Amino acid sequence: MRKNFVSKFVLAAAAVAFMTGAAFAEFNLRTSVDTAGDYELEDKNRTWSADADISATISGDYLRSIGRLGQYLKIGGGFEVLIPRYYEHNSAKSDDVFWFLPLYLSIQTNPIQPVPELFFRFNLGVNVLFIDTNWDQSDATETYTGGLYYAFVTGWEFPFGLFFDVTYAFYNGSIEYSRRYYAKDDVSYSRLGIGVGYKFGRPRR
Repeated sequence: MRKNFVSKFVLAAAAVAFMTGAAFAEFNLRTSVDTAGDYELEDKNRTWSADADISATISGDYLRSIGRLGQYLKIGGGFEVLIPRYYEHNSAKSDDVFWFLPLYLSIQTNPIQPVPELFFRFNLGVNVLFIDTNWDQSDATETYTGGLYYAFVTGWEFPFGLFFDVTYAFYNGSIEYSRRYYAKDDVSYSRLGIGVGYKFGRPRR
């Protein structure tokens, strides 16, 4: 069931991506390999952290040049689909997997004009948190809520459309528990992704 959901969502996201690319002229589609990240839960009494497995992320964003600053500055937006990943705590691997689905606004700059292939980008938006757990919830419920997403990106564009980039991204959310008592954990996750992608079209001015 988990794999079916992810595959359907990826296909739907890809369809939206290509439609967006057609509308905005420049569209970047990439896949990233994510090095082991940090997964953390925090409530008012404690902080619990674990190492997240290596996984992958599919993402896409559109960009539009800003008037006369077009060669220096672009703005737009995009999405990410994090492939579900496990986490490990004290050498014990969890049976649960988690993933985030962010939507964001993006600003990109190419400030070093003698080297226009080098770019820097900042993404800011919100994400939805998903957790697939094997925990018995017959006497309790869990509600997952998304939160703030932001990322710092730097990369290199080649003239024929291929590009490489490195992304350091941060995701936030929360888990609310309802049993005989109420509790809430704040969730945070960070990842370092090394990506490769292709740029479709050119930015409109």
